[in-house]
Amino acid sequence: MADPLPTTDKAVAMNVEDVEDAKRGYAEVPRHVEGNAFLIGPDGIVRKLPVPSSDPNDPLNFSGRRKFGIVVACCWFSTMSLTLVGGLGSILGVFFEMYAPQGKTTNQIVWLATMPSLFVGIGNYVILPFALLFGRRPAFLLAIIVTLGSTIGAALSNSYEGHLAARIIPGLATGSTESLLPLIISDITFLHERSFYFGCYWTSQNVITAVLNIASSYEVATLGWRWYYGILTIAIGIGLFLTLFFSFETRYQRAPTSIDGQIVFTDAFGVMHILSDEEARERMAEIPEIETTIDTQVPKKSYLQLIKPFESMTPNGPRLALDSYIDMAKAFISPGILFAVMLAAISLGVPIAISLAYDTVLQKSYGWPASSVGLINLGSIPAAACAMFYAGWMGDRFSLWLANRNNGVHLPEHRLIILLPSFFVGIIGLMVYAAGSQWPERYNWAAPVLGWSLFQFTFIVVIIVTTTFAAEVLPKNPGPALVVVVGTKNIVAFAASYGLVPMVQKYNYITAFSVLTGIFCAICFLGIPVYFFGPKWRAYASRRGNW
Repeated sequence: MADPLPTTDKAVAMNVEDVEDAKRGYAEVPRHVEGNAFLIGPDGIVRKLPVPSSDPNDPLNFSGRRKFGIVVACCWFSTMSLTLVGGLGSILGVFFEMYAPQGKTTNQIVWLATMPSLFVGIGNYVILPFALLFGRRPAFLLAIIVTLGSTIGAALSNSYEGHLAARIIPGLATGSTESLLPLIISDITFLHERSFYFGCYWTSQNVITAVLNIASSYEVATLGWRWYYGILTIAIGIGLFLTLFFSFETRYQRAPTSIDGQIVFTDAFGVMHILSDEEARERMAEIPEIETTIDTQVPKKSYLQLIKPFESMTPNGPRLALDSYIDMAKAFISPGILFAVMLAAISLGVPIAISLAYDTVLQKSYGWPASSVGLINLGSIPAAACAMFYAGWMGDRFSLWLANRNNGVHLPEHRLIILLPSFFVGIIGLMVYAAGSQWPERYNWAAPVLGWSLFQFTFIVVIIVTTTFAAEVLPKNPGPALVVVVGTKNIVAFAASYGLVPMVQKYNYITAFSVLTGIFCAICFLGIPVYFFGPKWRAYASRRGNW
């Protein structure tokens, strides 16, 4: 199936437009368009892409147990760090009681919940270049240690300023959950598996975070707010143990291989490219010379070698880090990336905005005790499970079905179809939540709880799909593209959520959430031209060499 480079085979894969053009006589030579991948072979068997080497230390060749340990470590830290950063909604009233008498304004107190999310976005732009320089494992360990120290600092803080600082710093480290950790998961999985693994990753975040948020209001009511951070300190400490002993370095540079006339290689970001022979020759001339592992008999690393905190700096690491920032800027020329950023941003900004309001809605409008406010997250558990099954398990099979119908060619835009049902679910959820918040005399507490749960389904589906889509739609620079989507979405989401409280105070819940719904709908409709014209844009950009 796979032969080492170089190859003299000039046959290159076609996308669907090339097939039609060839039928009409418009094209004598088929042209490969970056982002398309022959996922189904002529024999109907799903191909393993990227092509694994024969090296036993290749992360794609890790045993199932090793891969499981890496995924568990990633899921554990992402869950605990995101609970720390975004789980204050259920207990925000405690800090209003604490800091309002000290003269702190509503906006200043809300910063405790919103500022960390902003710095999660900024952290993405710091952590990925660091990982390119020093490796995935050192970056992962540093993020956990910083988060652990900051959580201890939050538990011991004696002032508003110290508390805010102790929440902002782990926001930077938590950026790893949206760039570095998905990249680690990509390192150990094949293309046709990624929706499932990303589904497990994002769904575990939301399910476990929902459980912890339910418990948080009871913890604070019983033990006090300092123990909220104390329990998270213990949990993050367990995450450090898991990472030290079960999450190994996944940075690996494979030698390029040829498969059916296409060159398959994995770049320094750990992501896969599929090129024609001509494109491969051009690309290899652009890429800094990097040591590659040749498919010879290489001894398998011992467990002690695998758990070393640091192996070595990446050859040409500083140049790679600098180029990554340039590539991040270039990613904004892609309509697909811009759409993914906007959709992910509004889908994150809405839950943040709701989390700032549901404490007041449930206590003042429906008479819930403060200790029970966290129960609103109960509906997030089945919502997350349904989203994972739909966008993960069904999403992978739907993409394979579409690829099979498209002469075996997978298009990144195929994944956008999966979003359609979630759009309608999200709109219904927003309207139900707004109506329940505005008119408690007409409805009971089930309205805001149901609305929140419905939009959680939409949020998780959007995150799974946009993460996978971003890694495919800009195939020359998928690592930077992924950072642009997940990093920028947090920054934009901060702006979207920051304006909700003043809007509710000036107008009402219906007006505020109608504005959010309108923005959400407008962004969703942008997916239509992206779906139909995205392949043509990628073909144009490939010809012009913009990517």
